[in-house]
Amino acid sequence: MKDDQELLARALRVLAQREEPTPAPVPALVRRGRRARRIRTATRAAVGALLASAAAVVILGGAGIGPAGAPPSALPAGTPASSEGARQALDARSVLLAAAESAGHGPAASGRYWHVRARTTQPVRHPQAKNPPFSARLTNTQDTWYAARRGAPSRTVTRQDPKVTFASPEDEARWRRLGSPDLSGGKPSSNDYDMQLHFLIGSHRYTLRQLLALPADEEKLASLLRRLFDEEEPGDWWPGKPTFTAYVWATAQDLLSGPISPGTRSSLYRVLAEQPAIRSLGEVTDPLGRTGVALALTTPGSGEGAGESRLVVDVATARLLAYELRPPGRSEPLIQTAYEETGWVDRLGARP
Repeated sequence: MKDDQELLARALRVLAQREEPTPAPVPALVRRGRRARRIRTATRAAVGALLASAAAVVILGGAGIGPAGAPPSALPAGTPASSEGARQALDARSVLLAAAESAGHGPAASGRYWHVRARTTQPVRHPQAKNPPFSARLTNTQDTWYAARRGAPSRTVTRQDPKVTFASPEDEARWRRLGSPDLSGGKPSSNDYDMQLHFLIGSHRYTLRQLLALPADEEKLASLLRRLFDEEEPGDWWPGKPTFTAYVWATAQDLLSGPISPGTRSSLYRVLAEQPAIRSLGEVTDPLGRTGVALALTTPGSGEGAGESRLVVDVATARLLAYELRPPGRSEPLIQTAYEETGWVDRLGARP
């Protein structure tokens, strides 16, 4: 067990780029005592090479965490921090287990409201035309306060700090020729709700208090997610019911920005680590310039929901930094959400 802890600590130091990786067996890195029977064998793989060959990527595959090249602020979101250097990749499974280890040591906290401040970028909506003759993206911020007590008001403040970015000077010129219509979506709006706001596990709605009661044990959490998945009706999904991996992935996007306990957060990362097809894209910067590790899952097809979605995670804190969605055939994200702040507060309007 001592060796496992030392190897996990080494993985975290590699992710933080504080030391060069040294060879260590991957099975030892990811083994977790009673969970060892569930871990697939990756013979003679090493963290130093960290699954640089296809044969080594037998667990989940993935590209890598490279060394720091340009400063994070100079790199677009979703772009590897460096494409060359001596440091090698950590596979997705190792990244997720390292995040699980960090999450398990996180402090337990509480309050009257769970606050989420998110900055989202997506294509603009033209006020008069469904398909405008120009390409532009709108970025704005939303604050949400989820009330912990039943009957207490919740609140959202939307459309804050709008910023429109055109794809090219020609696109901006076309917009000006149309009379420069407002693309901000309107003025900021504050709304209070008497009803409780919910988080989602598939189509199942969970209140804040129900999230706090989710299992902190990995096996129990995995069993609950499997039961909820089995209860999902195919008719509730379009174009069809997802795989269990995609179901857990979508759940993680919602719950990791929510008020789950340290134990549940750790277990959720471990459940993710058991899923196939999740890839590590290495170290990236998110839309706010913060450094994290990008994990990706590709959904085949060409309809709604197809393409590649990414979660950007700060492994040292187990915090979800951002979510991105890239449709098939597009290198740039269609939607980006950066979670600027998440945490407990004791009154509406307060920030952590």
